[in-house]
Amino acid sequence: MQRLSAFVALLPSLAMAQSLVSTSPQNRTVLLEDYTGVNCQYCPDGHVIMDALKEAEPERMVLLGIHAGGFAVPSPTQFDFRTTWGTTMNNFFAVNSYPAGVLDRHTFPAPAGLAQGRGYWETSAQALYSMSSPVNLGVSTTYDAGTRELVVKVELLYTDNSPGGNDYINVLIKEGGFIGSQISTAGNIPNYQHDNVFRVNITDTWGDEVTGTNAGSSVIREYTYTLPETYVAENCDVIAFVGEYQSDIYQAREVPLTGGTTLVIGDLTDVAQPYAGGTEAMPSTFTSGLTNLLGEDAEYHIVLTALNEPWGWQGSFTIAGGAPTNDATVAVPEGTDPVIQVSVVPGGGVGIGHYELRVTSTAEPDAPALVQEFKVIAGVHDLVVTSPLPEAVSAEARYITGLEDAGNVRHAAVDRNDFIRFAQADALGEVINIYRNISWTFPSLVDAEVAVLGNMMDNGVNLFIAGQDIGWDQSGADGAYGTAATQAFYTNYMLAEYVADGSTTNTPVNFVDADEVFGELANSTLANVFAGNTYPEEITPIAPATAIFNYGTTTKIGGLRAQTTNYKLVYFGVGPEQFSNATIGTDIVRLSHDWFYGVTSDISEMNHDLTLGSPYPVPTSGLVTLPLNDLTVNATLSIHDATGRKVMERAIAANTNQLQLDLSGLSNGLYVCRLNSELGTSVRNIQVAR
Repeated sequence: MQRLSAFVALLPSLAMAQSLVSTSPQNRTVLLEDYTGVNCQYCPDGHVIMDALKEAEPERMVLLGIHAGGFAVPSPTQFDFRTTWGTTMNNFFAVNSYPAGVLDRHTFPAPAGLAQGRGYWETSAQALYSMSSPVNLGVSTTYDAGTRELVVKVELLYTDNSPGGNDYINVLIKEGGFIGSQISTAGNIPNYQHDNVFRVNITDTWGDEVTGTNAGSSVIREYTYTLPETYVAENCDVIAFVGEYQSDIYQAREVPLTGGTTLVIGDLTDVAQPYAGGTEAMPSTFTSGLTNLLGEDAEYHIVLTALNEPWGWQGSFTIAGGAPTNDATVAVPEGTDPVIQVSVVPGGGVGIGHYELRVTSTAEPDAPALVQEFKVIAGVHDLVVTSPLPEAVSAEARYITGLEDAGNVRHAAVDRNDFIRFAQADALGEVINIYRNISWTFPSLVDAEVAVLGNMMDNGVNLFIAGQDIGWDQSGADGAYGTAATQAFYTNYMLAEYVADGSTTNTPVNFVDADEVFGELANSTLANVFAGNTYPEEITPIAPATAIFNYGTTTKIGGLRAQTTNYKLVYFGVGPEQFSNATIGTDIVRLSHDWFYGVTSDISEMNHDLTLGSPYPVPTSGLVTLPLNDLTVNATLSIHDATGRKVMERAIAANTNQLQLDLSGLSNGLYVCRLNSELGTSVRNIQVAR
């Protein structure tokens, strides 16, 4: 049973009190409608991707699982999650392969389109996050456990004219926590947890029409529904979304069925750049403003939490110029906007600091918190970049072990999205080597990533990259995700031509004996780590690249190595995690590291740093002195800015004790000094400040 009531009003320019919606214009959130089934072997992988997207953007991603199509037909021992509404959506969006995701019901350029394979979901979501929305959306729920009556309040505020004219509100219920059979690539999973399962639509099939869609219009509607006895109320969420008829969704929200709300307690001004490159003992600061939107004087609880904090680092905040703290309860009068300044000070530990600022209302504890996150990288020379999908995440350990075996104490790991954001913030100036952990994930490469990698490699950064199907993904084959930009990167920077997808006949790995880096490795085999999906890539090196291993006794090449004018490259058509011998898997990372640093004996990176002493004074406004210790060979010193661009270079004769540089022509910021010789590479940081 459902009932609704509504009214429409034009809002004054003043902010509303106790509102479910913000008055500030917002970008889109994303509703991911996942077309799935209990007998779809690849659907569990889709569920993992969905969860990762939700974890990355919890306030901007809404998940809905729709069981429809042939793979949703259950056996007598399986749940039947099919619904008439789900079948209607499945047919309307012409879903013909599973899992398929429809994101905000937006049609993307080919090959992604409307109903997309799981490899497109991440990049499509990123594109939608940057699109503006003409309308803000809020939701609250009231539930009576005795009568099982649910009341859903939906509030709209148009901050711009809706481009489609009339819009439509949709209100749905989803439920989770079902334990039962699910087919996967590894076979049947008898105790699989089914979450985000669509249960019922409270509004009509295509929604409830909204006619007042001009800027300044407010719409409030209530929907009443009696929850069936078979639903577990505590496992249910209510989803509301608004958009065009049978087309683009502008905003989506979800709240718990049992008393959820999007009540707006305030606003945190967006921090222009929440990513930064740090320097030991020097603060990286981030400034925001807190606006009280509760319509009266209010008390807020503010907490800064270290989600990841390297040794010796410290994070704190001040509000309205007060003393630094990590936890404060403050009174904020109505109409004031106190400034919050977060400070992150790197200590002796190398790595990436990840901090979360959370603001809650003392009077409205159930209202959503205001949350901002900040990330700072400092002291990292070797960076592992991992695809944000489970196959790659589980493979990351072998990269870390390989670097540790090499004696490297200046390494860290980051996911691909954070890598891109750090680069866009000019925060990777200390990084010398990238270890790209693709494993078996799609898309293997994305446009923003290759733009960053190409720029860094042009400026001397070396690349190790590994995973199966990277080449296939750039081949233009049906179902591949490569773009013009990623295909050009594969050819021009990875120096490879794709030959074939490979098969289990390629599982023996025979390293080229004459190769000076990998030739002494023992031959190995590849394990079945992807539930029968083993596709060891066959490639042809493009000069100056040369082969580093073949599959068995064949001439099929699976990896290459190259040294160009600007960078060194190692590319494996399989991942380190696929080697049956774990030591071989970590050794390929270790040996790549040593080659990048020019190590030909047992000289470690820690000894390299002894050659280039600590510069002084730091920070400098102009002249800086660089001590040189035991420099017994000719060397080259280069200075790089935060983007990796080379801004200065000097030749240095053997036995030089120190070098003085005039940096007065450089802008303020962090710069990296690299001393390169046949003995290896030494790295030091210089801060220019006036």
